[in-house]
Amino acid sequence: MKIDWIKRVSVIGAGTMGHSIAMVFAQGGYEVDLVDIDHELLTKALSLIHSNLKTLDKMKMISPSSIPKTLKRIHTSTSLEVASKADVVIEAIPENPKTKKELFHSLDQICPPRTILASNTSYLDIFALVKTKRPPKVLITHWWAPPHLIPLVDVVKGPQTSSETVETIRRVLVRLGKTPVVMKKFIPGYIVNRIQRAMAREIFYLLDHGYATAKDIDTAMKNSLGIRIPVVGVVQRYDFAGLDFALTVLKNPSIRLVSKDTIPKTLTHLVRKGHLGVRSGKGFYDYSSRNMSDILRERDIKLVETLKFFKRKKL
Repeated sequence: MKIDWIKRVSVIGAGTMGHSIAMVFAQGGYEVDLVDIDHELLTKALSLIHSNLKTLDKMKMISPSSIPKTLKRIHTSTSLEVASKADVVIEAIPENPKTKKELFHSLDQICPPRTILASNTSYLDIFALVKTKRPPKVLITHWWAPPHLIPLVDVVKGPQTSSETVETIRRVLVRLGKTPVVMKKFIPGYIVNRIQRAMAREIFYLLDHGYATAKDIDTAMKNSLGIRIPVVGVVQRYDFAGLDFALTVLKNPSIRLVSKDTIPKTLTHLVRKGHLGVRSGKGFYDYSSRNMSDILRERDIKLVETLKFFKRKKL
């Protein structure tokens, strides 16, 4: 199957995910139209992309000469009409069902029949939500933040998505250096988000009931699962523990896990105070003495170092 016919990509939404996805495609040699209704957000997106590229250069992940070439391939616009030239469209707007439905309707009218339409949604059932004349060319590609560093992309096939579309996108992602995992059918949250949701119940239970601080929880995770998971995952680790032992532990009634979602008091309190995380300067941690670019650069450097370390043969 040839994928060379894909030459131009439109990324709709220039926020946290969109600007980074656009950067990945541009680095891969594709012409990219980055679209957003907010002109200031587009300007900020280009600044962040440039900063990201400089960080990768500093970490010797790319050559300095590649930076202007990558930036030259990214074209910003506030008009959705530029998607009329796209071979692939990646939708990366906020998780608002009505807005996504309207966007896909517009894209279906604007884009030529060959265009593949992909959503970056974390949990919405796009296949039941949006109506297009091209169901075989609609799918989900759920990227992980930050997309320019995290390899995983969830590729989700809808009831009418063609195998050709899935394989085309899978091969494009591999060409981009990503690790696509194809979901056989849609389930909200896919694999990792569902596991994270279960973790969130326990995290906020521990915080709300004063068992540990945010820093304590992060320290515990970073110095245990954070080291082990990249090597043996979350399923293979049972093989190392012994399946008989795992069964015994899972039968133990003393660890009563949170069985349903509740609204976390700790999280609600922070949101009401306007402490929204890195972008507001405060969240569970205080970032107010540093600018966002420096914070993101430090995170990215640590992620790159981790990626380099774990690029060894897996078990």
